[in-house]
Amino acid sequence: MDCEPWDFLWAGQVLRERGTRVVDIPKSLLRFFDREQYALNFLDGEIRFGLLEYYRKIEGSRGDDKEGLVDLYWNCRAPQLIIDKKSRQVVARTQSDQNIHYSGSSLNRYYILSTSHCEASVGHLVKKFGRFVVRINDPLALLERIKAAWQNHPLALEGSACIAPVVYNKSGLLEPDPNLIAPVHYSYSQKATSHEEGKEFRYVLECRVDAKREWEDFLTLRLCDCRDICTLSW
Repeated sequence: MDCEPWDFLWAGQVLRERGTRVVDIPKSLLRFFDREQYALNFLDGEIRFGLLEYYRKIEGSRGDDKEGLVDLYWNCRAPQLIIDKKSRQVVARTQSDQNIHYSGSSLNRYYILSTSHCEASVGHLVKKFGRFVVRINDPLALLERIKAAWQNHPLALEGSACIAPVVYNKSGLLEPDPNLIAPVHYSYSQKATSHEEGKEFRYVLECRVDAKREWEDFLTLRLCDCRDICTLSW
């Protein structure tokens, strides 16, 4: 089972999150590197994922001190009871004057590989992340190779891997679901609007819960040569 409940619709270009929305997967994705050797390693099939929490503690273009932390406001008010001090009986029922705030994170750890939509501003992202650009010409074929490599890894949660578009609504207003439970994918795909220019899509590895483990900042999966589905430009 994948960490995100996707259904394939057709030609691998559109995925549906069961029971909710349809998500477009672009025909190609871009991965930016600041060193040519890193890009060549990617083409060789050495795919390096970063621990989601790692990006909270680093500075620079890839740092985000709220990474992996879900934060939103429900578009509804909390019920309030007014109780008489003497009788201790409810004398009125009202609503709070603020929207209900939700914050939280997942017990599971995630490793991510960040890419950008093919229609993102390449010039801007080259300046931000590096001039060596790998174009992933078949994003879903790469996902299948990642799944195959991940499924037997000792950290893998039932081989769980997926691709998810980043949602740029951190601390934003959301229509409530009946149980006021945030969408599961927000724990690895929610970011602030200030990062929106990246048009980010993430390959995500979901890990088993292991409270005693000392987690490495990076994890490398070794796939077969990816030059049949990826190309390098700079």
